Amino acid sequence: MSGPAAHAAFAVRMTGIHKRFGAVAANTDVNLSIRTGTVHGIVGENGAGKSTLMSVLYGFYQADGGTIEVFGKPAAIRNADDAIAVGIGMVHQHFMLVDTLSALENVMLGAEPHWLLKRADSQVRSQLTTLMQSTGLHVVLDTLVADLPVGDRQRLEILKALYRGAKILILDEPTAV
Repeated sequence: MSGPAAHAAFAVRMTGIHKRFGAVAANTDVNLSIRTGTVHGIVGENGAGKSTLMSVLYGFYQADGGTIEVFGKPAAIRNADDAIAVGIGMVHQHFMLVDTLSALENVMLGAEPHWLLKRADSQVRSQLTTLMQSTGLHVVLDTLVADLPVGDRQRLEILKALYRGAKILILDEPTAV
């Protein structure tokens, strides 16, 4: 298969990705194609550039060269907001949660405008409840993150990404926690 239909079959295509940190080349001419509806693991030695490549895809780092397509369309991913806008979510090795907020508030943080004024928004709670039921990822939404076990924190990070519309989910070293 070739042409536009072939490209649409890929959720992600990264072509010729280059990323340097000073004199250190973290990624050199890396190509990665991931078909829609598949699960992949990227393996390699420590320092091989796996997390760097995923951070380029999620917009934490800018590639020094190369192109990214998401669902067959060119994607200019300059930051996490750009990644989220094209349907990419990421759960980092070190969680991006605020311990002094509840699970619900952590999901709303940055995703819902003026969330502090609304506090526990019933619409968000309802959407999360539906999401938890459909995925089997359950977290007590009113619990402070500081009081959640590590497994619940990881589930919360996944729910947070899915709530924001992730169709592509990157798990950076999911067994490291």
